[in-house]
Amino acid sequence: MNTNYYKNWETCIEFIEKGEIENAENFSLTVASELTVPQDLINKIMAVNLKSYEKKIEEKMDECIQRATSEKAEALCLYYSLDNGWDSTMYICKNYTHENSQWISGSRDWIDIGKARGFSGIYKKDAESAFFADKISSGICILLMLRTTIAFYNVAMKFKNCGLKLCITATESDFVRVL
Repeated sequence: MNTNYYKNWETCIEFIEKGEIENAENFSLTVASELTVPQDLINKIMAVNLKSYEKKIEEKMDECIQRATSEKAEALCLYYSLDNGWDSTMYICKNYTHENSQWISGSRDWIDIGKARGFSGIYKKDAESAFFADKISSGICILLMLRTTIAFYNVAMKFKNCGLKLCITATESDFVRVL
């Protein structure tokens, strides 16, 4: 992973965590273009309908919140696997710290959410399953991760009074706190 390219994703995280979704989207689109992602591919990524993915997450949220509350957890973190068709799992996390993501891997309880349709093929074919390895893969990853995070954000906002931190990640080293 090229850390210079990944810094662009970290800037997106900052926007999202402040609730500046439009700024995150505008930044990501600009960066993808600067990283020479073809405009037709940018349009294709932005056109993928994630409503069914949002619905899968939303259908499981009550169960996730109930289990988290009964286990006195502090956070829920949605992990999605870029390498496994966006297969998604909600981790029920008893501990939480904004400075360090170790609390996610320490979670021993989770609920399977299912896969998101649409992005896996783009990641495998157009990014060549490369995670921030070069300009093109980095631009593609930023857009795919942004769109996935916004889908989760849309659901999380419906549960903003649940009393838990709501986070999302595709890596083991960081996360986005959407709520």
